[in-house]
Amino acid sequence: MPKEYVCPESGCGKSFLRSSHLSRHRLNHRPTEIFQCSSCPKKFVRRDLFKRHEQRHEAGMWCRNCGGYHSSRQTCDDPQRHQTSQIPESMSMDSVEDANLRGTPSDPQSDPDNTGYGDTDNAGDEASDKDDHHISDRQPNYDIGDSIPEEQVRWLFYDPCTNIHAPCVDFESLFENTSADSNSVANGNSVSLSPQSSISGEDISAPSFAVQPPHVDLPASPNSSTSSSWITVRKNLLVALNTLTPDILTSSFFYPLNLCHFYDLYFLNYHPHFPILHPSTLDPATAPPLLIAAIVTLGSTLSDDDEHFRTSINIHDSLRYMVFNTRDFGPPASLWCLQTLLLIQTHEMMFSTRKHHQLSHVFHGALITLMKQGVTYSPLQTRSCSGDITTQEQSWHWWIEAQSSYRTAFFGFVMDAQHSFMFGRSCVLSVHDVQLLLPCADSLWECKSAQEWHRAMQKTPKSPGFLPVLKGLLGGTPIHSNCSPYARLILLHGLFSVADHLKARELAALGVGQHSLESSARLGPIDTRKDTLKKALDTWSFSLVSRSSSLALEASKPLYHMAYVAIFTNMADIHILAGAPSLSGSLLSDSERFQAIGRLLSWSLKQESKKAIYHCLLLIQELMFTGQQYRARTDNIPLRPWSLYQATLVLWVYGFMVHDRGLWQKRRSSCSAEEYLVHMIMLLRDNSDEIRKVTWQTRELIRAVQASLEGCRWELLREAHGTLGKLIEKEA
Repeated sequence: MPKEYVCPESGCGKSFLRSSHLSRHRLNHRPTEIFQCSSCPKKFVRRDLFKRHEQRHEAGMWCRNCGGYHSSRQTCDDPQRHQTSQIPESMSMDSVEDANLRGTPSDPQSDPDNTGYGDTDNAGDEASDKDDHHISDRQPNYDIGDSIPEEQVRWLFYDPCTNIHAPCVDFESLFENTSADSNSVANGNSVSLSPQSSISGEDISAPSFAVQPPHVDLPASPNSSTSSSWITVRKNLLVALNTLTPDILTSSFFYPLNLCHFYDLYFLNYHPHFPILHPSTLDPATAPPLLIAAIVTLGSTLSDDDEHFRTSINIHDSLRYMVFNTRDFGPPASLWCLQTLLLIQTHEMMFSTRKHHQLSHVFHGALITLMKQGVTYSPLQTRSCSGDITTQEQSWHWWIEAQSSYRTAFFGFVMDAQHSFMFGRSCVLSVHDVQLLLPCADSLWECKSAQEWHRAMQKTPKSPGFLPVLKGLLGGTPIHSNCSPYARLILLHGLFSVADHLKARELAALGVGQHSLESSARLGPIDTRKDTLKKALDTWSFSLVSRSSSLALEASKPLYHMAYVAIFTNMADIHILAGAPSLSGSLLSDSERFQAIGRLLSWSLKQESKKAIYHCLLLIQELMFTGQQYRARTDNIPLRPWSLYQATLVLWVYGFMVHDRGLWQKRRSSCSAEEYLVHMIMLLRDNSDEIRKVTWQTRELIRAVQASLEGCRWELLREAHGTLGKLIEKEA
């Protein structure tokens, strides 16, 4: 056994294989000299790292890889900023020098400077004020008060039990009073253009698909900036997750700096898509540990360390059942339980293994049922006013709780719609189940104090109701500009939900049951209603025109295009013909395959198929050919690579169905991916019959999309990569 060098400092006990590593480590306990950078707030205990850091400034790299956030709030007197190092606590490995160079998703070229004082040996859970972090003098302190209370809250889903036996009335009411010209588009043969339908590269803004760097001025979470608080978080997590195996609990995943890093990755990259938590008042040290576990496991999906990702998978093998065993699990369940379960659903459905993906669908209906069984509960009737909290402060916290409930309810609705149109399942919720006001404006939600919130409340109009705005969309009424990006994302999923129920009625219209959709005087022909939905999507697309960037709107772009596919295409049939693994995991019989092929042949001959492939082409063009190289592995919008894959399958199936058979046999080479996209879009706009000669030339496009999916961790995307490879082989 090699000799170990143990740190003699009281309470440390770390051991190293080299004496030089121990000497370097001890500088953090007893620095002989501290070097202060004159250009930024960082300090070092090693001269070599200090010199290297200064050289970077001289090269023009201002505060490069600072590794922390300029936090607007501290949770204790510790003035330090946190950092995003993924270096483990103990450096008793010979590879310590290499570990210094390991990067993060937001910092692909991390340097040793990124470790605060310049030493990675102590990137662990010590409570020393100066061991692990560099110091920032630019952080003001704001005391925002108590964290979100944990009791159950008023539940917001309208009870739909009276609608179960008469769904037609509710569904038809959505289409009442729509604009008179909504039926006039039913017979059109050309592909209409929406505000997002340009093929010019100059007209398409480059999508943001890189992980957001953690050096923005606004912190991901004002409560995530001190080392001592994250030591507390670690202890809370280890207690809450104590049934996990020791190899999981002792992994580097649970080092305080890593937990802090994952937490901030979540709030920078995923929180804008589903802002159900209030970052300014959520204190990770006092919040329910299982909620924090759901947050950090989601954040870890963007870590560049594969071991951290695998650890998050192992945690999710048990996390849901731990929530089930808590006292706050209902019905009626506490708000934090529902938020935790929804985040677990998100991780399992869009990031994890196929097994977890299937389990997310199994538990989806149960979760929605749990959310709908909440009791009416008034916080004002059960809260006592604390003497040291002002009425304004108390009102703000109660408002946060109510808004969090609205947002959580809507997130469940969004997940339900995605459950259907992206993965071929049936919606559990109807739009009529959600009798809520849309979420408030971001400027109001992001207030960091009761005083700021009170001032903003005076200037912010009340949010409109979800159903009236959705019905207005179906009638051609644009969304008001004061609707938040999250509200616009919700409304888009409202159209998805309507499309899903329309498909269910289309199946009923084939002769099952007495009430045929075709015979409904109020609802009208199926094709007319599809065109009404299409027109509503065109109206909604103006929501994408925004002066400010938003990850929620960025996430909406591919989903907007996929909405047309959802209206006009059966994705389950597309997967069957392409030879992709079944989305439901069930085995298919030969008769089911023949039926799917028959439906797709009929679909390919209809004009509506061109509307679907037109938006598939736009989706791929906007994502793949706008000046940036797209890599799904680093995409912080979960469903964007899946949308890219789905759109590619639709194009291949269409080409397979309508190509000129003679040309198919005689072809020797195909055009490039970009040439194919531009040529196809132009032919569709001209409604040219020449499309039959081009539509089969998808080989290079499929090859490009497959390359973009290389290295993905989500098992369904790895399967997608393999499916595209098989399609390339078929065309060889």
